[in-house]
Amino acid sequence: MPTFFLVLIFSTAFACELVQAEEPPAGEEAASAEANADKHELEELGVNRYTAPSIAQIFKQLDELKPLPFDQLKREAPQVSGASREQKGLMFGELIADGFLLVEAERKNLIENFGRVLMQHARGLGVGDRVMRHSASLTDLGRRGEWPRMRQELITTQSDVEAAMMELRDEKMAQLISLGGWLRGLEISAATVELDFSPQHAQMLAQPDLANYFANELNTLPPALARTPLFEKIRGGIKTLEPLLNKGKLSRSEVSAIRVEAAQLNNFIRQAQ
Repeated sequence: MPTFFLVLIFSTAFACELVQAEEPPAGEEAASAEANADKHELEELGVNRYTAPSIAQIFKQLDELKPLPFDQLKREAPQVSGASREQKGLMFGELIADGFLLVEAERKNLIENFGRVLMQHARGLGVGDRVMRHSASLTDLGRRGEWPRMRQELITTQSDVEAAMMELRDEKMAQLISLGGWLRGLEISAATVELDFSPQHAQMLAQPDLANYFANELNTLPPALARTPLFEKIRGGIKTLEPLLNKGKLSRSEVSAIRVEAAQLNNFIRQAQ
């Protein structure tokens, strides 16, 4: 086809797109307004780019830090009994991050137990029905060694549980799940960088937006909850982490400080009563 006709076709199509943009079809404005209203409602409920989708960033970071020192990072599953609801939310997020570690290390022999523990924690949050199918799928995928699909299933599990919290209009719980996942992911990443230090890897730990975001979220907790030892500890820990995570360049000692602080917070979350 001659070049002239190609240009003419492209120009005509482009012009049609301009006309459509200037004169939206009937009903499009109403649909757009409705979509915007839904978006604002979701934002008011606490749904934003730092809830469920952010947890997928842990995988991206761990991919770039491979190989991970699994034996130094593994830990026993936390106990649900005796924990407060808020503590259960934090631990569920951490458990998802532990699942990421299993997937990155490709530990088939540990997947079945992980699925059982995940279900136990989901029941503790009252979302066992939502997680049941994910647990079965995770176990099956792990047995077959389908690691890319398993990691996607983990991300979907987190999203589904947070969505369940949002349906209950419990946006704070959704944020706490995300916070728990971030803190455990930070510990895993910092420990990996510390063991095999390089300035390039250390720079990956800089997460000013997330650190500032979670610090602000903790300030919105109900006063009675904010004054509990658990949340006073977390708030103080993130205050310590903020200046480090806001730095562009981190030394080995600063990476170590991040790892120590994140590990202390994660241990406190598991042990606080």
